[in-house]
Amino acid sequence: MTKLYNICDVALMCTFKAFGDFKVSGRENVPKDKSIILVSNHLSIIDPPLCANAVGKEPRFLAKKELFKFPSNILLKYYGAFSINRGFTDIQAFNWSKQQLKGNKSLLVFPEGTRSNDGKLKQGYNGAIILALATESILLPVSVTGTENCKNILQFLYPKMKVRITIGNPFTLHNVPKDRNKSFIKSATSEMMMRIANILPQKYKFNKEIYKEKNFIYTKKI
Repeated sequence: MTKLYNICDVALMCTFKAFGDFKVSGRENVPKDKSIILVSNHLSIIDPPLCANAVGKEPRFLAKKELFKFPSNILLKYYGAFSINRGFTDIQAFNWSKQQLKGNKSLLVFPEGTRSNDGKLKQGYNGAIILALATESILLPVSVTGTENCKNILQFLYPKMKVRITIGNPFTLHNVPKDRNKSFIKSATSEMMMRIANILPQKYKFNKEIYKEKNFIYTKKI
């Protein structure tokens, strides 16, 4: 981990101790010696550093190109972010992501592609599944609640909010067809979002259903 990352992480936790309420459950679910792709719902600009602290492995993450403006671009860089052009396939960002997953590393992905405007989990994009296929990485579902009222970076200094992060059971892709067709990718992406939904409180879910392990065909809990 970089010294600047450590400084920022300690400072953020100090501000939460002084002004906020931050708790994590499920840390025992984090694989210790393997590369992982964290997949999480997304409510606020403060989600990435909080997810990083919760998981304990300094994750790299992708952020939309529009955020890389001075001075925020400096903080993003040292927090491990890489810019991505949304709306089309960004080969450079995809190759960068694969490189980050070599060895015992982690990459944070927000499958919804943007912050939820009403707090509820949305349909996911398939990038995380394609990346998991390319790198044979473990996927780790994470849920974040309570950050939706953090609207700007200044609130990092006064995070008067109650934040809860839950880390679910890691899973891998299962029953992968030889041709890795679009139907499989779409179904596996849906299952990934179901696993995130299962660890979210009801008010953040897209429906009231609880998905049991027998409902999953292309993902397998480990």
